[in-house]
Amino acid sequence: MERKYDILLFGASGFTGQLIAAYLADRAASEGIQWAIAGRNRQKLEQLKASLVGQQPDVVVADVDNPESLEQMAAQTRVVMNAVGPFNWYGKGVVKACVEQGAHYLDITGEPSFVADIFLTYGKAAEEKGICIVNCCGFDSIPADYVAWLTAKQLPLEEPKSLRGYIRTNASFSGGTFTTAIHALYMETQQRSVKVKLPRHPSTPRVPLKIHYQKELKAWAIPMPVVDPHIVKRSAYRLPNDYGEAVAYGQFFLRSSLWKVVKTVLPVLLTMLLVRFSFFRAWLFRQAPPGTGPDEAMRLRSRFEVVCIGESGDKAVRTVISGGDPGYNETAKMFSEAAFTMVERDNASTLPFGVLTPVEAFGSVLKDRLQRAGIFFSI
Repeated sequence: MERKYDILLFGASGFTGQLIAAYLADRAASEGIQWAIAGRNRQKLEQLKASLVGQQPDVVVADVDNPESLEQMAAQTRVVMNAVGPFNWYGKGVVKACVEQGAHYLDITGEPSFVADIFLTYGKAAEEKGICIVNCCGFDSIPADYVAWLTAKQLPLEEPKSLRGYIRTNASFSGGTFTTAIHALYMETQQRSVKVKLPRHPSTPRVPLKIHYQKELKAWAIPMPVVDPHIVKRSAYRLPNDYGEAVAYGQFFLRSSLWKVVKTVLPVLLTMLLVRFSFFRAWLFRQAPPGTGPDEAMRLRSRFEVVCIGESGDKAVRTVISGGDPGYNETAKMFSEAAFTMVERDNASTLPFGVLTPVEAFGSVLKDRLQRAGIFFSI
């Protein structure tokens, strides 16, 4: 595609968007790309541009409430990086503009309903138009998708296999992430969430989704009702030559003590009970407004570790992916490297088309990039 830009970052002036823009600016010259930042407020974008160290981007004004501006934005670039959330509110119009204008698309959503909706709505159209759409290119869900893929590849292909993902982190979250999570919970209570049910092989083992003590990792494990299992299961379904055909996956959040389990679970249960009431949602939104988030010192202290334990017959494999602050510093890294991979594979005419998972779209190219960028992989 002959476009003015290789990459355009939409939502660059937000809390996470600024970190992504800084990463892009630092590496754009070495990647040999032309890029731009976009959003609805030109003044904020110009201020961000002036603060960036490295290759300066162009500025493009686009607004989710103006579909024509989204089409004009998508028409200028080969790849749109979308960082405007909550995606259930604001994301679908951006994807629609990319499909209509023939631009590749990726985002950092962690919203299961939005991901399922895009998969069902645009899968066929993306294949026919020759474009690649990839959701969940941040901490949701690159570590989970890759740790499961790397684990499955070490197990016998023809045997049924169970994969268990365990996440450990000391990170905190931004107001935007908090707002997104509250809205997703509210949609669940209203039964408005879109869901995808993939075929299940009759020999697929079951991974019980219950709180349990994980002896090998010496921690309590809490089931996580997040988007990662949907992404992993899609990868497994679409890549049987890597996973086999009978694959189960469950994901858990690790806590070091039973008391911490209680402190984690009770607020979630209370929120699920009360989030249907508008006064409670309004109170929650005031606790962490969008645009706020952990400062640099807190992010530098944050770490994550994603462990996958895979079992098939008498063989067991453990894979670990780990790094620094997951939600922001490392998400900016993962998202940017995914965009660079998209451009690289597009240049080589090896980019697959459709609505894909990170593993489907980027394979080992992104793994190698992340390792060079400081993400740790161990099998």
